[in-house]
Amino acid sequence: MKRFTLLAILVVAVIVGAGCAGYTPQVSMPSYIQKLAVPVFFNKTQTYNIEQYITQKTIDQFIADGKVAIADEQSADGVLKVNIDKYILTPITFDIHQVPQQYRLRIYVSIYLFDSKNQRQLWMEENLWEETTYYVVNNLGMPAETEEIGRLRVLDALAGRVFRRTMNGW
Repeated sequence: MKRFTLLAILVVAVIVGAGCAGYTPQVSMPSYIQKLAVPVFFNKTQTYNIEQYITQKTIDQFIADGKVAIADEQSADGVLKVNIDKYILTPITFDIHQVPQQYRLRIYVSIYLFDSKNQRQLWMEENLWEETTYYVVNNLGMPAETEEIGRLRVLDALAGRVFRRTMNGW
């Protein structure tokens, strides 16, 4: 019985170890980048002025962290460029008259980190997204919200995601 238990534990350990063997951490920001430029994000969508908000929220994340200084592009060691690629608003719940009651908002971005000193792209991450759902009527105890409230929630989450991807690789 002891042999069977020991063999079972060994098999589980090998399976778990093999599952982790293929994991490759994503590249984060190199340690030699001490000053980072974050120009205003490029908005490819039809939604007006969201680039200003998410750029500032992302910069705030870097300032709060304090591991890199924010600088202009000429004096920075690296440049973080972000494109806002898609803004998708989809009605997902309807009343009996087919009037939307709930929406899903998903925003996609692409991130590019450039090494200013060596004039090369270090990495890129495309199709990074965040989403939220919100009711436009008070339904099931959920308060009614506007598209703008949902948009700010998604942009805040995306700013955190851009920061974490840049600093930690995830």
